[in-house]
Amino acid sequence: MNKEERQKIIRQLISQNTIETQEELLALLSRNGVNATQSTISRDARELSIVKTYQEDGKIKYTIVDQASEKDSEKKLREALQGSLKRIEQVAFIVLIHTENGLADVITNYIDEVKYEEIAGTIAGSDTIIVITHSDKMAQSFVNKIELLFKSRE
Repeated sequence: MNKEERQKIIRQLISQNTIETQEELLALLSRNGVNATQSTISRDARELSIVKTYQEDGKIKYTIVDQASEKDSEKKLREALQGSLKRIEQVAFIVLIHTENGLADVITNYIDEVKYEEIAGTIAGSDTIIVITHSDKMAQSFVNKIELLFKSRE
């Protein structure tokens, strides 16, 4: 099976099922006649813009990110921050965002979707996000944006 066929099946499985882990996705692929490795699925996930998102019940599921508008992405980021932000701090040109445990990777995906001009890159742990900006001034600008999002109600 070629990559395009495998990715088509992955898109279909994600849109039709609630999949919480790559292991679940691998099992579903196997049941659908697709043999793939974890690294292949990870690569496919990046190429297909598959991210972890939260459902209304708080459970994580894989979702294919459509090319949403910046406003939609910022709305998702605001909602995620309002439910999980613990603390934000600036250390020179680096911003540390502390979240509830297990939520940093999801919030990082939303930050990456918005594509803030200040950001050079992001790294997510379980409860901490490291945001590397281009300068101290840009770090402060980013902190201000996050604080406004956290405090705002649509």
